[in-house]
Amino acid sequence: MANHFENFKKYAFRLELLQEYNVDGEKESIKEFLKTGKVSEDKDWTNLIKSAISRGAFMERVHVIILPISKYLKYEIEAYKANIEAGEKVSFMLKEEFDKINTKINHDFWLFDDKIVLKMNYDLSGKFKGFEEIKNASEFVKLKDITLLKSKPISELK
Repeated sequence: MANHFENFKKYAFRLELLQEYNVDGEKESIKEFLKTGKVSEDKDWTNLIKSAISRGAFMERVHVIILPISKYLKYEIEAYKANIEAGEKVSFMLKEEFDKINTKINHDFWLFDDKIVLKMNYDLSGKFKGFEEIKNASEFVKLKDITLLKSKPISELK
């Protein structure tokens, strides 16, 4: 998957549908956030964003959210601040609104340059199990376009 991030030309788009991700490397950071309200910057990720921008590409994501916001999502929203500062555009859409525009795609994905789709596979606990490349990107491009049109900046989430 790393080569996709190094090789995209125009942009990378991420759709996030889960309300909680079970990431081993985040456990301590989440505990710290729940105590202090602060999240340490993921330098590897923000450097990846900056690298994309330096070559004239950009990254954006939409997180589909169910209210009330979980503790995990509060953590992620705080973590997004460093991504945004690095140049990533981060938006959200409420699940009810997302369901009105989407009936086909029910999983997270990355879309690179409207050509390459990586379907992200997670177990029921939100633990990443791997990805699969999907050859036909047309439905994903349509969903990306409408989702970006209807989403709001994460900074507007209260």
